[in-house]
Amino acid sequence: MFLREYWYVACASSQLGDAPRAVRVLDRDIVVFRGGGRRPRALADRCCHRGVKLSLGRVTQGALACGYHGWRYSGGGECVHIPSLAGGRRIPERCGVPAFPCAEQDGYVWVWLGESHGGAPPPAPSIDGFAAHRWDQGSVELGCASIKGLENNLDWCHPAFAHPWTHWQFYTALFRGLREELLELRPAPDGMTLRGPVREDGGAPGQRSLQTLLSFKLPDRVEVRSLGGPSRRIVLHFVPTAPDRCRLEWMIARALPFGARVRFRQEEPAILRQDRILLESAELACAEPGALREHHVEADAPALLLRRILESAARGEWEQRRASLPERRVIRVMA
Repeated sequence: MFLREYWYVACASSQLGDAPRAVRVLDRDIVVFRGGGRRPRALADRCCHRGVKLSLGRVTQGALACGYHGWRYSGGGECVHIPSLAGGRRIPERCGVPAFPCAEQDGYVWVWLGESHGGAPPPAPSIDGFAAHRWDQGSVELGCASIKGLENNLDWCHPAFAHPWTHWQFYTALFRGLREELLELRPAPDGMTLRGPVREDGGAPGQRSLQTLLSFKLPDRVEVRSLGGPSRRIVLHFVPTAPDRCRLEWMIARALPFGARVRFRQEEPAILRQDRILLESAELACAEPGALREHHVEADAPALLLRRILESAARGEWEQRRASLPERRVIRVMA
């Protein structure tokens, strides 16, 4: 179940240089490249001549030339040059490859695979507060469905167990044990938010209490923010690449406001590796014949709401469905 009428991250801006880059988004193999004026472009990753991947070619005069016979394509997908054509011969009609809307915004190159209802898609999404931070950024392939990554990062209760020595909740549980907390779950027009700890009336438990805000935005973004204390920002995009695979494009705000605006990291952060191992294990269990049925408790409410959002959005019904849900739900957990 892919949501097509949305923008998705193709790659980090810093990773798209002079050479074309192959990426997988949803169920499409795409090539992105910088065309005229260094503007990013996105085409289906195949030449209409012999089907060779265009990502194996090179950028020439703002167009993308196939590495096999040099057939050259504009950013709009039209074939604009065939080297083997003798003088006076014309390029065959309808000679070209599919092109997709492409944009560059807040450290990422974005691609749109939807139909756009016959018109232009909306502007590419922004990352709130992007200019106020310095960021570390990276990309990790995950052997699990994107929904599992989204659920994991809306799961308040897993860090004490899943993230030994890497997450503050592990240390809190280690030194004082698990305690009862109240969380506030709210559906939103573009997803949902989860905030805690809170009081029954929604306020912070104490004047100096630190709170965390988790938010999901359609189709594939989770953000983590700290409230009432030192600024902490994490932005995660779980880009689907197959029904049982995805690519995590991660961005973490650095504590010190120095250096490049965005710094790309090749290594996988330890905390993300801990999640990946567990999520890939869960995906394997889902694929086994006769897999056990899931059982849920109150702490699973955010994951269950996420599933309803994605299912409703796939049918274009989330806005109507949201109106029938409680505006606010308080969840009682041990964390």
